[in-house]
Amino acid sequence: MVPRNPWPLVLAAEGLVLILLGLLGLANAGWRASDDVAVLVIFELNTTHSILLLVAGVLALVAVRWRRGVVVFAASQMVVGVLLFVYGTAESTAGEDRTPFSLDPAENFLHAGLAVLGFIILCGVTSAPSPTESHRAATGH
Repeated sequence: MVPRNPWPLVLAAEGLVLILLGLLGLANAGWRASDDVAVLVIFELNTTHSILLLVAGVLALVAVRWRRGVVVFAASQMVVGVLLFVYGTAESTAGEDRTPFSLDPAENFLHAGLAVLGFIILCGVTSAPSPTESHRAATGH
């Protein structure tokens, strides 16, 4: 049986993936300084970027409990993802060492993908009927 509003489950899955990616980035980086970057699959996650992903994943899991939390988190993710994509792309042309995140094209597209996912979740949650709307439709009032 599919829940009426599956978008909180999508956000929870995203939160778990972000936590896993952040923890793997921290373990792979060995808690080294920001300038000593280790490669994790295609991402070059330093300690700062790994902590950012870890915090975002925890906030996603906290936001799942409330509809408004999902909406606020998804909207914030969309805006911050676009800003990080633009910032990372601009900084990568000037030299990656200028930013504390050491953003490469893979990380920039990760942020763009998270922004798109935030937009999709936001559209899905806001278009799904709220529990009070479905109750009103069932009773005819």
